[in-house]
Amino acid sequence: MSATRATLRTGDGASAIRTRPCPSCYLCESPGELLYENLADRLFGSPGKWNLRRCPNSNCGMVWLDPIPIEEDIGEAYRAYYTHQPDAIPAKNLARRFYSRIRMGYLRTKYDYRQGGRTRWDHLFALLAYLNPIRRASFDFSVFYLRSKVHGRLLELGCGSGLMLESMQGLGWRVDGVDFDSVAVTQARDKGLTVHLGSLAEQLFPNETFDAITASHAIEHVGDPLGVLRECRRMLKPGGLLVLITPNAASWGHRIYKADWRGLEPPRHIRIFTPSSLATLCRRAGFNLVLSRSTVRSSGILLASRRLKRGEKILAGRPHWPLSLWDEMRTLVQWAGTFVDPEAGEEILSISAK
Repeated sequence: MSATRATLRTGDGASAIRTRPCPSCYLCESPGELLYENLADRLFGSPGKWNLRRCPNSNCGMVWLDPIPIEEDIGEAYRAYYTHQPDAIPAKNLARRFYSRIRMGYLRTKYDYRQGGRTRWDHLFALLAYLNPIRRASFDFSVFYLRSKVHGRLLELGCGSGLMLESMQGLGWRVDGVDFDSVAVTQARDKGLTVHLGSLAEQLFPNETFDAITASHAIEHVGDPLGVLRECRRMLKPGGLLVLITPNAASWGHRIYKADWRGLEPPRHIRIFTPSSLATLCRRAGFNLVLSRSTVRSSGILLASRRLKRGEKILAGRPHWPLSLWDEMRTLVQWAGTFVDPEAGEEILSISAK
């Protein structure tokens, strides 16, 4: 790609984010169709108005910013990001303890996590988890869909304040994290975690270091995702797994809410993938695709999209229980819909092997 002069968006102030044009699809180079114009950051108030394009190729369908922020200025979009807030600590009550027992029974049964030993109740708790596919999807996500590997090396890209890393460490993994947000990295290090500041390429990890590399809601923030995945492949041991979880541009939520869909998040989400475009990216990076499908784990995207459409704030605490119940029922309908339309879910889960 030839160098392009960065420009300041018209009408923006001194703190504006400089951009460069990006009219064509990153993967197939098709000229993009204008999808949305002049979108503001309604979540964290970063400066600028943003346009999005969509690839017209039916085998791709990726959505991206045009123009896109230049790397030197993208930090401006994260000044008020949610990772700067203190971690929410769940209440310790009987319901929470029972929920935790169900989760661990499920993880011991399906993923072989045996911390604390198995109990005769594990299979019963696992059965209870199977009765609620939304909660079950959350349990799967809580271990990045990875089977237990005691003393296995795990790297999380875009680890934020380290909540997931801390949990995986407690389940027997040796963990590292990478994030370019200095505030989030400080919070993670305060937990005693090994977390590196900067880009993945800057860390210079040795070849074949990790058994698994994960990125939850991170790849859509990356300027050069193909370069990042090639670096991941270099660092993975033979047979190592790459787990990507990212918003799904082909989801029912995007089709319904359009420019109000929570998964767009301009300007932090530079490229928003479809299942087919993410599969293409992984294959092009040299991976063998194990699994690629949509999931309904992140059901909050639907509720947040509803709030955005109504002009409401979406980060003002938990919704009242009637609204939570309605959202849960709607997500169950969406889960059932994935059996007919595999792209219906709000997230993409991609698992690839080296």
